[in-house]
This record gives sequence, C-alpha cells and structure tokens, in this order.
Amino acid sequence: MQEAIEQAIIRKSKAVLRDQQIAAATKRKHADRYEKRTGLAAGTPAVQEPRWWSFHPHFDPRYCISHARFLSKTIWRKLQANEYSPVPAVQFDVPKPDGSTREIMAFAIPDSAVANVFHRSITRRNLNIFSSYSFAYRTDKSVFDAILHLKRSLKHPKSYLIQYDFAKYFDSIDHDYLRKIVSNRDLFILTSAERSAILSFLEHRFCHVNSYQASSFSERSRGVPQGCSLSLFLSNAAAHELDLALERQNGTFVRFADDVVAIAHSYSDARDIAQQFRSHCKIAGTSINYSKSPGIQLFDNGIERDQRSFFLDSDDGGEIETIGSFDYLGHNIRSSGISLSSKAVKRIKRRISEVLYKHLLLYRRDVGSSVNAGRVGIGFYDWDLVTCLNEMRRYLYGGLREDQVIEFIDGNAVLPFVKGLMAFYPLVTDPKPLVELDGWLESVIRRALRERVRILAAHGIAQPTLSKSDLRSGSWYNYPEINNDTRMPSFVRGWRAARKYYLRYGLRNIDPPSYYSLLSLY
Repeated sequence: MQEAIEQAIIRKSKAVLRDQQIAAATKRKHADRYEKRTGLAAGTPAVQEPRWWSFHPHFDPRYCISHARFLSKTIWRKLQANEYSPVPAVQFDVPKPDGSTREIMAFAIPDSAVANVFHRSITRRNLNIFSSYSFAYRTDKSVFDAILHLKRSLKHPKSYLIQYDFAKYFDSIDHDYLRKIVSNRDLFILTSAERSAILSFLEHRFCHVNSYQASSFSERSRGVPQGCSLSLFLSNAAAHELDLALERQNGTFVRFADDVVAIAHSYSDARDIAQQFRSHCKIAGTSINYSKSPGIQLFDNGIERDQRSFFLDSDDGGEIETIGSFDYLGHNIRSSGISLSSKAVKRIKRRISEVLYKHLLLYRRDVGSSVNAGRVGIGFYDWDLVTCLNEMRRYLYGGLREDQVIEFIDGNAVLPFVKGLMAFYPLVTDPKPLVELDGWLESVIRRALRERVRILAAHGIAQPTLSKSDLRSGSWYNYPEINNDTRMPSFVRGWRAARKYYLRYGLRNIDPPSYYSLLSLY
C-alpha cells in the first residue's frame, strides 16, 4: 500500500503540473487569437504559479515528486496508527448557474493521492454491495443504464412516479449518521486504514483561499467533503440505507447521486415509498425541499385504463396530478419515447451562443476601431467563422469530421469513437428538439454574421452576407491552400450517427460525458 500511495502522489503531482502547463498554453492561445483578430499586440501573458502552492509544501507538485517516498512512508505509518489527518484544504467558491456558489475543497496532493488509492480499492471491493438501482460514480453503470431502467419500469397499465428533491443533500448529512454507516461492518467491507482515512476526511479542516495564510481554519461538521474522490464513495454510502429501504418496497427506483425517481403501480405502494424518503431524512439529518418536489404523480403512459383496475386500491380514487412526461438526467421521458429535456436544450443553446460570441463578436466590440482586415478575404471569406464552426463541430461530434459522420450514416463505414454531445443522446427516440436545435443553430449563426458584417462595415470593410444554402453546404469557403470542413454541423446528424451506432453495437463503446461535466450542463 505504501508503494501504491507513492505512485499515486507522483501521478497526482504530474497531473497538477500538466494542468498548470495547459493553463499557460491557453493564455498564450488567447493572446495569439487577440493579435490575429485585432492586429494589436497582446503583450506577454502573465504566467504565475497558483498562490496556494506556497501555502504548504504539500500543495507544491515539485516538492511532492521529489519527496514522494518519504511522504508515502509517513502517511502509511500514520494510517496504520490511526493518526492520519489531512492538511487543511483550500476552499474555493465556484459559481452555479442560478447565481449562487458551491464550495469546493482543494486538498493537498498527498491527501488527494491517498483518497484516490482508497477510493479505487473500496469501490472495487464493494461494487456488488451497492444497490443495483444506484447508478452514479460506478464503473459498471452509466447514465444510460439509469434511463433504460426507468423506461422499462413504466411499461405498466398504471404507474405512479415518486420524486422528492433533497435540500442540499450531500452538504447537510449528519456526521454521526455517516460515522455509523462507515463503522457498520455489515454494510461495507473496509480495512482499518480505509476507515481511518474516511473518518479523517469527514472531519477535515479547511480555510478559504483568501484567508488561508492567516491559519484561521474551520472544521467540517456536516456533509460530505467536496473535492476528493472519497466523497464519491461517501455520497453513495450516505444514500445506501435509503436504497435498501426502497428495495424492500413494492416498486422500483433509480438513484443517480441525490437524484431519485421511484415507480410504483398502486397508490398505496407509492405512499409507502414516499414515507421511506421522509424517514431517511430524519435519520440522516437532511430535509426535503417540498417547493421543488413533485411528490406522487400518476404517469400517463397512453394505455387506456380499465376503471376497475384504477380503483382497485381502497385509497386510489383521490385526485392526483397526471403527467405525460418527466425529466431525468437531461432526458425527457414519455410513453411515446425519449427526447432531450427543455433544460438540456437551454444549456446547449447557451454553450453555442458562447462559442459564437467568442469567435465572431467579442474582439470586434472590445477593441473598437482595431480590426485585422486580413481575417476576411476572397476565397476563405472569414477565418473566424472557420474556427467558430470547427469548435461547434468538436462540441457536437467530439472530434469527428463531418464526412466521417455522414459516411457512417449512409454506408458501412465505422466510427473510430462516439464522444461529445452526440454521445449523450443515443437513447433519444424523438428527435424533435434536435430538429428545432438545427433550425435555431442556422438562425443564430446568420444573426451573428449579420451583426459581424455590420461591425466590419463600420470599419470600412465590406463583407457579403451568406445565404442559408451557402452556410449549410460550406460552399462559401474556396481556399485550396488550406483544407477545411466548413459545413454547418447538425444536431440531427450527430443523433442519427449515435443512434445507429447504439442499435448496431450497443452502448459499450459510447463515451458519454462524465457526471460532473454532464450534470453541470444538464
């Protein structure tokens, strides 16, 4: 184990250094882009080490690499003696889409390495202990498995949906409850060193990045520590008793982190399931946000019900809301099929709008009269439009070229991979939102180009507008010196390729976005 920790420290240190190198390269790329698009000198980007590297030697990756053996030996000895305690973590406030912030902790490199090593070993050992209806943070299950299970469970003449939204579930779980879960040897298989590490991370000290050097540390008293990989195990462990309680009920459920949907086929069973949510909140020290919780709803699956079956239960005749669809993990699920949720569509539009603004409008508005006239011209039309479409294509297709996608759809070509946004919707059967997104994409690109033409005209640069057919086909680009694919990417085309790949090969080689990148967007 000591050797495993040593290697993990080195890997983590190299990853931190690599991230810093990428950040520096990104600054240089932005400076180069600024010069190309404005004709102005951007200056030398300031490349500074993160200030928290100086807070403690264990945050400095160079120190950790050169002292990895000593650090691993010391940590392993403390773990065996039950004396291990992480270096106080650095707290950062990460903005959320609703305007609030989420507290994220950056742990010292050796502590992150310990968490990584133990998380892998704990997960492997307890994989079959977790509920088969728990789908988050697992190597053997994905978002797709959760959606498929939900869809199968709704094929019944009468189905009730039970949905409750926990109020900051992982931030508010009582530590006494978590200690009881971790210490219960009948629930999970943990070594003494793993249990010691988990309890130490649970009560870790921390301080905000702006006041860390004053050594005014606080100690976590509630919730799961955010920012280390052990929090993934703790998140599933915290909800494990809820999983077990729901498994004992008549019905089924899907849990992805703290997002739970349960399904029952009688109202009395639905009430019993709802009671399990309330009971779990009492013992775990959490609460339900009733203003955001649909509660119990009757799902309209399009099957004509026999009245006798509808009133089969003694308490089944009361008024209850009937819904024809519901959203889960970026998908909208209804009896007729699966489509993208409206929230997912909004986030996709926001991402595309950011790409458009960055490439076509940002520098033009920021620098006033400074415009690099060489960015537009005969043949290539507009280099900024070329780069804009390329970034959109990477977002949609994950690095595939337009001809690769088309050849796979039309013939027997094989895709080398399925990544990007298209890898998110192979289960979608109703492409209507994607058709609408294609129309919106064409419209918003043309609006941005009209605004760009207006801005360029104000600087004395004449630029013709593009027709719809030119934009779709990419015929506006005629520059043999540099080969570029300038066809407008398509959400529907990406979906058709992903859907065909799924129906031909299954889900095994489809690489959906990770949990954090996915659910932060959807």
